[in-house]
Formats: sequence, structure tokens, C-alpha cells
Amino acid sequence: MLHIRKTFITALAILLIIPLLLPQSASAASSASKHAGNKASSKIIYLTFDDGPTAHTGQLLDILDQYNAKATFFMLGPQMEKFQKATKRIVADGHGLGLHGVTHVSGKFYKSAYSGLKEMQQANESLNKVAGVKTSLVRTPYGSKPYLKPAYRNVLLGQGGFHLWDWNVDSEDWKYKKDHQKVYNSVMKQIHNVQKSGTTPVVLMHDQEATLKVLPQVLKTLKAEGYQFEVLTKKVQPVNFWNDKR
Repeated sequence: MLHIRKTFITALAILLIIPLLLPQSASAASSASKHAGNKASSKIIYLTFDDGPTAHTGQLLDILDQYNAKATFFMLGPQMEKFQKATKRIVADGHGLGLHGVTHVSGKFYKSAYSGLKEMQQANESLNKVAGVKTSLVRTPYGSKPYLKPAYRNVLLGQGGFHLWDWNVDSEDWKYKKDHQKVYNSVMKQIHNVQKSGTTPVVLMHDQEATLKVLPQVLKTLKAEGYQFEVLTKKVQPVNFWNDKR
């Protein structure tokens, strides 16, 4: 009889303890599931702008601010010195910094293995002179293929210590400056295709007046779709046409 009573008391104690444990376990499981879901659903995108700063950079930055979006600017040396206020604001606002050379003339930039390096170094000096900072990120004029041959890359990346960036989404805002809907449709289609392939989109756009007309629509859609706008840094593995990871 005593044995039966002890067994009954033990069973009762277990039944009383189990409900106390269940909510905590369920809560932890729910929290872990929610965290994993957030991680899986986060979509990063890198917006990049070439050829600036320009007289329109201030408006471009205002639009980015409106959507709480960050971007990376690949800038030209003479433009940085001409539009110093815009250059300083790009830095102050926490956007990514990149170099686009000096001349933007293929015959000059790619004249020799060292001509491109000299242009990037000169552009870096302009950035430092205007804003007191330097960067190691570069995007060569018209993209790195086919002009930036192995010997040229070895000089620019190996000796110069730069990191080469191209893109995997071309907005073609440079081509269709008046057909804003065409630019929007094209860029969104490319972004979705790149995202579906499991690759992070790196979008090429330009610091120009025409881009201001389509940028708000692009940002609004991307934000609604849950994209996070991040900046390129030397810690991010480069995306370029040569698959050169230096």
C-alpha cells in the first residue's frame, strides 16, 4: 500500500511539473524559428552609382535618405574636386566609397598596365584632399572586361592593393535616359533573376539627372519587397567580370 502511495505521489509531481516546462520550451522554439525565419528572409542589395559627384548628387542623396537607403559611389577625381560639398556629404552620410579613375577615357585609362593604377591613385588623392579619407574599392571605366587584362589587374590589384568591382545588374539608366519605365522594368527583372540564383544583386546606376526620375520607384519597390541596402567595403568579396577575388 505504501509503495502504491509513493508511486502515485511521484506520478502526480511529474504531471504538475510538465505544464511548467512546456510554455518555456514552446517559447524558445518559437523564438528560434522566428530568428531563423528573419535570417532566411533578409535580402541584401548593393546599389552603386558611377561618374559623380555631379550637380544632381544632393538630390540623389535626399532620395536615398527618404528611403533610409545606403549606396556606394564610384567617383571620378575631377568631379570630387569640383563638387566638394557633395563629396563630403557622401562620406558624412555613411555611403560606400569607390574610385572610378580620372579621365573616363578608355584610350587613356587602359593605355598601359600602369596608367589605370596612376588614375586610381590620383583619384584617391582627390578624395583624401576633399574629405580626408581614402578607399581601396575601384570600378574601371566601362567595366573591367575586356580591357583590364591579367597584367593590368596584377598591377592594379596586386601592386596597388585595390579591390575590383563590376556589377551583375545593369540598370541601363545611361542608355534610356528618357524611358524611365523601361529602366524600372529592366532593373527589377534583373534583380529578381539574380536574387533567385542565390546571388546578391550589385546594381549599376549613374549619378545623373535621369536616374533621379526612376530611383524613387525602384527604392519603394525594393523596400516593400524586404531588401536591405548595404554598402560595399573591402571586407565584402568583390564581384567582377574576371571573378578575381583579390
